[in-house]
Amino acid sequence: METQKKSNPAPLPRLSDPPRWQQKTVMVVDDLKVNYLLIKAMLGKTGAQILWAENGYQAIECLEVNQQVDVVLMDYNMPGIDGLETTLRLKSLRPGIPVISQSTFTDREDFNKAEAPFDDYIAKPINSKELITKLSRFIQ
Repeated sequence: METQKKSNPAPLPRLSDPPRWQQKTVMVVDDLKVNYLLIKAMLGKTGAQILWAENGYQAIECLEVNQQVDVVLMDYNMPGIDGLETTLRLKSLRPGIPVISQSTFTDREDFNKAEAPFDDYIAKPINSKELITKLSRFIQ
């Protein structure tokens, strides 16, 4: 009697481990709380502290009191002062702060990326892998 070996299925590919950013802080500037919550969930396993500013004024205030912010994810289209003006003001407070624009607006042909103060761009809806990749450029 011949015994048949059970074939074990191939192991599932292992997802790469998320980066370890326990000592890092990301500020999300977006007037929609749901966008902040989505980004917070996407970055949850990194251990990074995620701050939320609901508008440009709150972002400026947050950066004035919290010098630990490592990178900013900036919505472009917000009430009050928009993401472009907010970014200019943040960079006047901290010239080296990296700001990634997260919007659909900055993908339009009439938007001049060369003249904008953003360090990078990510389109909405945000893909979690792309978000981690973009943030990794600025968080060591």
